[in-house]
Amino acid sequence: MQPTPPASAAPPSTPYLDRLLDYVRAQHPRSLPGIEEARAAAPRRFPAMAEMFLEWLVAIRGEEGIPAAVDAFVQFTTDVNMAQARYEAEGEYANKSFADVYAHVYSQTEAMTDYLWGVYLTNFLWAHHTELSIFFEDYFLPRLSGAPELVEIAPGHGQWGVWALKALPEARLRGFDISDASLEIANAVSRAAGVDGRAAYEIRDALDLKQVPATSADGVICCFLLEHLEDPNQLFAVVQHLLKPKGMAFLIGGLTAAHTDHIYEYRRESELILQSEAHGLRVVGSLSLGPKRTLRKAQFLPRSMAMVVQKRTNDIF
Repeated sequence: MQPTPPASAAPPSTPYLDRLLDYVRAQHPRSLPGIEEARAAAPRRFPAMAEMFLEWLVAIRGEEGIPAAVDAFVQFTTDVNMAQARYEAEGEYANKSFADVYAHVYSQTEAMTDYLWGVYLTNFLWAHHTELSIFFEDYFLPRLSGAPELVEIAPGHGQWGVWALKALPEARLRGFDISDASLEIANAVSRAAGVDGRAAYEIRDALDLKQVPATSADGVICCFLLEHLEDPNQLFAVVQHLLKPKGMAFLIGGLTAAHTDHIYEYRRESELILQSEAHGLRVVGSLSLGPKRTLRKAQFLPRSMAMVVQKRTNDIF
């Protein structure tokens, strides 16, 4: 008689993810293939990651938070696709001035709220961003140990820094952003995740952070800000200023990826690497990915590039 094989572990319960998928099927079926790509990109990791982020969302916005955020996600994705089509036609980004972007986007609290919740969902509902999120968890967070002091530059919705605090129970985080809407959401996400006692957010321009004490951070997180600046070199200088010797930073930049608030046009991954190196930061790992589906006959592949960088000491690589 053959022994009975052990029962396989039951799949994790994902009530919030199930609710999101049901809503997408009913209200936004054209968005479903992209979400299925994200699930397929990390079939074993996706459910738990999505459920964690959605649990925070529901804690903040209640039962209607999921459909409202999905609507914002669909609108954001549509806006990105439209901006990319204009970029293909014109060969350059629409905006060149941070002042114009601030006036039309960042200072508009109501519009920013929907924008940020839409972006919040892209971190796991866009397949290439799902893979970047896993890179953050697997390649950056393990390099921080003990009780690290973290700085998040332009946290936006706060998801990345809060995730770090959940993974590193002794860590503390300071976040700086120019948008009131961003800090309101980041504070709410930190409360929902139960880490608000270790997170402090403040209105401040990222390029003014050289006023923050030098070498005060073990880790810096800055996701999707580089392409929003007129001169990203200033941000690399800020990261170098903040990090302790051998401190680590996680940075993401967009390349040939148009949107209403993108200003600086990166075309090659090497540009980000060279800017890092020019400011005393050694790239110890990177991952550049684009969407699996693009515009027909596209000249530009919209990519998101994540880098883990370390502050050099004594100019030694």
